[in-house]
Amino acid sequence: MSLIPNLDAMTDEEKLKILESIQKSIRESKEIQKKKVGENVQAVLAALRKIEADVTGRFEQVATTLETRVANIKDGKDGVAGVDGRPGRDGKDGRPGRDGKDGKDGAPGRDGVPGMDGVSVTNAFLDFDNSLVIELSNGQQINAGEVLPPDIAEKLKVVVNTSTGGVGLPEQTGNAGKYLTTDGTNLSWNDIAGGLDYQGTWNASTNTPTLASGVGTNGYYYIVSVAGTTNLDGVTDWQPGDWAIFNGTTWQKIDQSWATAGANNNITSMTGVTGGISSPDFIQFDTGATVTNAAGRLYWDATQQTLTVGLNANIAADVGQTLYAYATNDEAVTITKGQPVYMYSAQGDRVSVKLAYNTGDATSAKTLGVCAENIAAGQAGMILCQGVQDGLDLSAYSAGDTLYLGATAGTLTNIKPYAPNHLVYIGVVERANMGNGRLYVRVQNGFEMDELHNVSAQNPTNGQVLIYNESTSLWTKNTLTDGTAISITEGAGSITIANTGVTSLTGTTNEIDVSASTGSVTLSLPTTINANTTGNAANVTGTVAIANGGTGQTTQTAAFDALAPTTTKGDLIVSNGSDNIRLAVGTNGFLLTADSAETSGVKWAAAPVSTTVANDTTTNATYYPTFSTATSGTFSTATVSSTKLTFNPSSGLLNATVPRASNGIFVNSATVNTSYTVATGDNAMSAGVITIANGVTVTVSDGSRWTVV
Repeated sequence: MSLIPNLDAMTDEEKLKILESIQKSIRESKEIQKKKVGENVQAVLAALRKIEADVTGRFEQVATTLETRVANIKDGKDGVAGVDGRPGRDGKDGRPGRDGKDGKDGAPGRDGVPGMDGVSVTNAFLDFDNSLVIELSNGQQINAGEVLPPDIAEKLKVVVNTSTGGVGLPEQTGNAGKYLTTDGTNLSWNDIAGGLDYQGTWNASTNTPTLASGVGTNGYYYIVSVAGTTNLDGVTDWQPGDWAIFNGTTWQKIDQSWATAGANNNITSMTGVTGGISSPDFIQFDTGATVTNAAGRLYWDATQQTLTVGLNANIAADVGQTLYAYATNDEAVTITKGQPVYMYSAQGDRVSVKLAYNTGDATSAKTLGVCAENIAAGQAGMILCQGVQDGLDLSAYSAGDTLYLGATAGTLTNIKPYAPNHLVYIGVVERANMGNGRLYVRVQNGFEMDELHNVSAQNPTNGQVLIYNESTSLWTKNTLTDGTAISITEGAGSITIANTGVTSLTGTTNEIDVSASTGSVTLSLPTTINANTTGNAANVTGTVAIANGGTGQTTQTAAFDALAPTTTKGDLIVSNGSDNIRLAVGTNGFLLTADSAETSGVKWAAAPVSTTVANDTTTNATYYPTFSTATSGTFSTATVSSTKLTFNPSSGLLNATVPRASNGIFVNSATVNTSYTVATGDNAMSAGVITIANGVTVTVSDGSRWTVV
């Protein structure tokens, strides 16, 4: 019958429990052995001390006797040589004797006969009657008599060896790894029930030492040192660290390869591992595994696509997605799962909570989250501050609804609260269901106006208003100040402004009435106003429609444009004698001309051809004069210029091929007012008496003549 159950049919946890049971049995057996040895150690020490004292005394007595006899022995004659005897066993070294006196040299004696082999002590033990028995190398036994008191001798029998004639301790040879037991009369060596006997390492690649299927000693086990595929009773996958165990019938494997130093890249199960895990490069979780949540268990949540750690049997936190707080219920009743709570105080070094509601700042501003489990009064439990909370009754809502803190303690609502209630956003319904509703929680608290970072309006009073202060960049609370003939009264949610200066106003009867007591003004204007008005309209605001005599505009340009009849770029406004009308823009290059036949009195007409005349007295160049074909009317066409008639604007020289005076008279000035030079090749002529003005010079070039007739 096998002492080890079929390991192949066991789970890793069951295998671990078997190993732990075996290890426990081994520890207990070792403790038993230690205890028995401890009980007998004093008896052994006392016996050895007694043996040492008796042996020492007897050796000292024998040594003294031998010394005396040696001193009395005289040298004899040498005897004849005897036959060499067999070498004797080396005896124990005796204590050095005292040096004797030097004797006289004796006569040579005869060779003596061969002496007997020496003897030595080979064993010593206590006999059944508490006598010390000494065995010599020649087989002789010496009984030294009793050496221990009876009570110590009785205990010592437990640890002596039966092979030497003693009683109690069985033979040890071949019984390694076993423990000593008694049936009340006799001692014997037994295997530890279900125990394991380590035989060393095994090379699974070369099958060294050689192991065979179905062959082995029950409880023997080896630890694989080299991976291999040796087939032992159907097992072929052997990795370093695995255990090969013989259960009395077959070889089985305990997968321990994951625990081998340096081989931690293929860890598939770590159940039962204690202590820390040092510096792994990464931990790869099974993203397809179905895992039952438990406190302290870390696993992959495929639904939330993240790692999840069990906080307790019912609550698991999604890493990076959920945030929980462990708080104490400060209510006198149980707070149920899904109810909103706010931070109330502290209890037992932990924040305490109460049911939250939105009717006041104290019960809403510090909303922490919703309860993730039922929490009894005075007990601690989990509060979900952010993340998904399922298992709720959300049948009253629809998926996608936004839920807010309700007006009743511990309630939620999908109706957005308004003042005076406080707005606290709780989350969004992910799944609407009677008992498995799912709510994504993300608490966001609204703000009072005096909590805004740019508003300083704490503790306001009735009728105060917010006024912006540019110097501090803050909106601040202020009270309106009375003005001239104006009084201001602040009330609860109201401001009353009254006239305290005007008590009467003179005007047309039945048009304006002023109350003398309150200063209120009542206008009762007629349908039309025919009276002339004076002054200006500086205080008139708004616009007056064109139909009502205005422009319908508020600026000058816009007002003019609204009244003008023009519609197109270039249009002109002209009068037709009674109204201002639009004259459409004309054709490019046309001129505006008067025409009484037109309704507007003007029209666009083509421009006549003309030239521009300039008074040029500086250009030193030859110009060619042109002539008109008409002496009246429009100057439109000229003849072609000719080189036979030229003019220089700078010198005033008019040059013609044959100048002719049609009336027979050439006229010249009687005074030369400008210096002139008659150039070479030219001649000059003047008529009458000629006077040359002061400072003026007439120069006649060589070969030229100036004739005065």
